[in-house]
Amino acid sequence: DGRPLGGRRILLHTEQGRGDTLQFVRYAPLVKAGGGYAVLECQQGLGPLLQNCPGIDQIVEQGCPLPQFDLQLSLLSLPRIFKTTLATVPRDVPYLRADESLAASWAGFLRNIGGFRVGIAWQGSKTYGGDENRSIPLRHFAPLADVDGVQLISLQKGQGTEQIAAVSFPLVALDNQLDVRHGAFMDTAALMANLELVVTSDTAVAHLAGALGIPVWLALCFPADWRWLRDRDDSPWYPTMRLFRQTTDGDWADVIATAERALRSGVKHEH
Repeated sequence: DGRPLGGRRILLHTEQGRGDTLQFVRYAPLVKAGGGYAVLECQQGLGPLLQNCPGIDQIVEQGCPLPQFDLQLSLLSLPRIFKTTLATVPRDVPYLRADESLAASWAGFLRNIGGFRVGIAWQGSKTYGGDENRSIPLRHFAPLADVDGVQLISLQKGQGTEQIAAVSFPLVALDNQLDVRHGAFMDTAALMANLELVVTSDTAVAHLAGALGIPVWLALCFPADWRWLRDRDDSPWYPTMRLFRQTTDGDWADVIATAERALRSGVKHEH
């Protein structure tokens, strides 16, 4: 209920998707400041990424035995407990960090890929009820590849990668090399650390980039999910994020065209 924990153990358990976990784990330092021992139960594979998140004393992945605890709360209930308003959203980024050795390894991989490197992700989990609205067919990203000096790099893993064979624009495809050995999003985070920008549909990739403090452009369907609010192109959750919204349901061409103009301007400014 928000009262001081007085040294007691509190179990924070995840719910819904991995993106929700990446977004709301930011509240762990506030829990810790209440004087308790914080145990986080997270989705399978997320442990390595979250192990250095401030405020977490112990991580247990779902399916593993839970340690003893005195109190419990679902992760997405923390904004209510802390009476969060738009003005008090915890927005200290980065609160997640890429593994330094992995980041160095990916820097070596990208050494021969020049230009303004933009990571893209287009497909969310098809098991999500609104996926057909939020995911973007890869072909719509073609205008971004036409911007002089830009090199697109796929951050897509699993579902959606089958679309790569059907597009003709230049795209560095990693053939599902990401996050195979080191844990969920570990390679993705390390790769992002070597990019100038991430452009993505509304999936966990957006939350990861925002939590890492990496510039990220998020393409949103109409109407967008509650967390992105309305009538604004920024997000109180992620200071490095810019929102690109559909104004007509299903119209991704206009969204990407707006992003293309912004990208052309940004690349020109860089040079």
